[in-house]
Amino acid sequence: MNCRELTERVMALRAGELNLRARLALQLHAAFCDCCRNLLSTYDTTVAVSAELADREIPEAVSLEFEAMMAAAMAAPVDATVADADDSGGA
Repeated sequence: MNCRELTERVMALRAGELNLRARLALQLHAAFCDCCRNLLSTYDTTVAVSAELADREIPEAVSLEFEAMMAAAMAAPVDATVADADDSGGA
């Protein structure tokens, strides 16, 4: 087990979708890896905060500001270096 595998499986781990062997392997890795322990802690905190905020209504001013920012971002020209990287075929 390594950091990449834990990162790819964090949602399945927390959702209880992994078999015992996979779950134990991820937990063992996290026990010795500070980065992965931090990832799991941050994931758990994000899920908890999201659950608390799920029923709250977004203030209209915030919603309007967000919509304006998204419209501006969509209207902005694409950075040529980003477009080139996307067209490079993963090179």
